[in-house]
Amino acid sequence: MIKTLVIQNFKCFKEKFVLDLKEGINILVGNNEAGKSTILEAIHLVLTGVFRGKSIKNNLTQYMFNNAAVAEYIENVKNGTDTTLPEILIELYFDDRFPELEGDKYSEKSSIPRAQGISITIQIDENYRDEYNKLVESKEIYSLPIEYYEIVWRSFARKTITSRSIPIKSALIDVGFSKF
Repeated sequence: MIKTLVIQNFKCFKEKFVLDLKEGINILVGNNEAGKSTILEAIHLVLTGVFRGKSIKNNLTQYMFNNAAVAEYIENVKNGTDTTLPEILIELYFDDRFPELEGDKYSEKSSIPRAQGISITIQIDENYRDEYNKLVESKEIYSLPIEYYEIVWRSFARKTITSRSIPIKSALIDVGFSKF
């Protein structure tokens, strides 16, 4: 079903992280804070539009973004250098079972000319570009201006999607283990 996961600027993943999955069961193994839970959260988010039990539209927070990317952005604004807002990108590539999701709107174009999948991008809403530019000019930015972001959720066929239109369903249960 899921062939590849791409994550960028989401929680512990700053640079583009690509995870190729095998058919059948995949097991994530790693040290604490390595990103295992973040991988599962990313898959669940792109399949459902839900982050930590709430719709992403009502739950967007600076803490979803990679801390280093946010700190670099704030420093750049204060120095008057690059003022490009960090964006979150999560993509899921599927096998050939979902032709309705096939298209060319994805980041890994160099390796595959067309693919089947879905993506969620958290990016600046161009409707607020002028207001954002005024804020940057003031250099009064101490946190990520979340109010200027939009969530773009679509298939690789460039169609806007909802959780109802995605042929794969997800359930994320966080049991939170403790060691005594």
